[in-house]
Amino acid sequence: MSSVQISVKPQEALVDEKVHIRVDGLPKNGPITIKASVQEGKLRFSSYGCYTATEEGHVVIEEQSASEGTYTGIEQMGLFWSMKPEPSCRQNVRFLKKDITTPIVVTFSVLEGHHSWENLFDPPPKPLATLDVLRWYKHPRVSRERVTEGNIRGALFIPPGPGPFPGVIDMFGSGGGLMDHRAALLASRGFIVFALPFFAYEDLPSTMPEVSLDYLIESTEWFAGLPNVKPEGIGMIGLSKGGMYTLELCRHVPKIKAVVLVNGVTFYSDVPLKYSKGDIENTQFLFEGIQMTPEGIDIVNCYQPSDHEFIKAWESEAHILCVVCLDDRSLNYKVTDHFLRLVPEEHKHRFHLIKYPQAGHLLEPPYSPHCRSSFHKVFQFDFFWGGETKPHSDAQEDSWGRILDYFSEHLNRDHNLASKSIQPPSKL
Repeated sequence: MSSVQISVKPQEALVDEKVHIRVDGLPKNGPITIKASVQEGKLRFSSYGCYTATEEGHVVIEEQSASEGTYTGIEQMGLFWSMKPEPSCRQNVRFLKKDITTPIVVTFSVLEGHHSWENLFDPPPKPLATLDVLRWYKHPRVSRERVTEGNIRGALFIPPGPGPFPGVIDMFGSGGGLMDHRAALLASRGFIVFALPFFAYEDLPSTMPEVSLDYLIESTEWFAGLPNVKPEGIGMIGLSKGGMYTLELCRHVPKIKAVVLVNGVTFYSDVPLKYSKGDIENTQFLFEGIQMTPEGIDIVNCYQPSDHEFIKAWESEAHILCVVCLDDRSLNYKVTDHFLRLVPEEHKHRFHLIKYPQAGHLLEPPYSPHCRSSFHKVFQFDFFWGGETKPHSDAQEDSWGRILDYFSEHLNRDHNLASKSIQPPSKL
């Protein structure tokens, strides 16, 4: 019977929390491989790092360097952010937790010797020790409520306690449907959050051209008026196309006080935006700018908006943070630079910019696997999103802390609540 033991502390935590990984009981200076695996639906993601034990027979991930693997060097969370689809699975795929009311179960395995990616599967080597680790987007004490209020659809996440709480609306991009993992994590950090879908969900319009600004205004005003939302004002966060809607909404809903664009569109894109007071025309998509790459289509040169096609977000009173990745192959960062140059001088103090070199379009919460390309279910193509895995992961970690701080500053989050994470209990 093997005397090897692996420990991960905490063994149960939120997905944005670091863990301490240690292996004991190894032969002196013995070579080992640590593998991490996740099953999500039919997909399996894995990662690995090769280590050499100390004289005392230990490996401590945050102190020792991986000589090879899906990452190298001293990387405390490398086994999480370097995960990629296993060889038997579709490769161009994004890791998405479909049911955030259950944890991500990460299985750690300690293997004797140094292994390569190719010989970790079919069949996998027999492990010396294994351990399951639970990672949550939604803390068990955060409630999730399905929203069916008149025309309004989505999911509402409410932190524990009496409230009221600082409110945030969370929107994603042109893939449609409901994505609520980031909303759940924000709620686990003390915000009340409304994950707001805008098409291809339940009885909402089935296609993006049918999306109505009136629906988005109605939904935003409904959320801002909830009794457990702080009345001083709300925030919004939007990725990609969702960023376009958040910028436009802050021009119509005065209660929006803080907006975060994550590689967000700053101009009217793709299709006209329906509105009862007059539809808003979009900038032309330049099909000749499409580049076909081995990893998918690159559309970074397909948008060249004129000045009048940018959203005049400065007409609101909101503070706006633009999180921009410089290797985004879906949206040219120079377009955002131009948007910020258009901001009148007297409003520039409310606009802020963070840039991340070598990071791509799909910026997720910390330690999420990097998705460099994936199949776009609406456009029916593989899209090339860009980014290099290590810099992209660094950007995810750094930007998340800045986003939390930005909302805390502008939405008056309770500092006692902000200073302490909601720790998952050791046993549910």
